[in-house]
Formats: sequence, C-alpha cells, structure tokens
Amino acid sequence: MYTYEMFEIDGVFTLFRPLFITMLLLSILLFIAIILPKVRKRYINTFTVVSISIVTVLLSTQLLFMDGIIVDELNLDGDKITFYVFIAIVGISFVNIISYFISQNRD
Repeated sequence: MYTYEMFEIDGVFTLFRPLFITMLLLSILLFIAIILPKVRKRYINTFTVVSISIVTVLLSTQLLFMDGIIVDELNLDGDKITFYVFIAIVGISFVNIISYFISQNRD
C-alpha cells in the first residue's frame, strides 16, 4: 500500500517539510504579535514568548534529528530546504525573545 517512493521527490525525503513550514509560520506570527503594540500589551507576556520559542526550537530540532535517521535508514538524500527552514526557525525564535525584551524596556 505505501512505498518508499511516495515519501520522496527525486531521491530527497520531504515528508517533514510541511511541519517545519508550520512551525516557521508560528514563529513569524509570534514576531508580528510582538511588534504590534496593541496585541503585545493585551495578549503577549514573557511566558508566552519564551515558551513558544523554546517549544518550536525543541520540536524542530527533534524533527530534524528524526529526519536524519529516516534518511539514513532509507538511503535517501537529506532535504536542504528543511535544513534552511530549521535555521530560520531557530533564528526567528531568538529574535522573538530579544525583540520582546527590547520592546518591554521601551514601554
């Protein structure tokens, strides 16, 4: 019913790419919420920013690790786009934390 060929595009394992893109969008939405003053004052606090940032980094790290194991077991190539999205998630998560504390010091 399921074959290995279903999960690859040109020999590259891409099954986890939608999950990485979803976490990237979550991080970007959090960044937008931090930038907007009305939203930040009403809905965003330190716990929210730090916990969402840490959870997205931990989940994307675990997904990238599992992606590496699956790719190794199936003798496929790794997905470069997934790795770049992982780097973007980590970077935006740190930017979210830094920008939140900077915005708190301005208020």
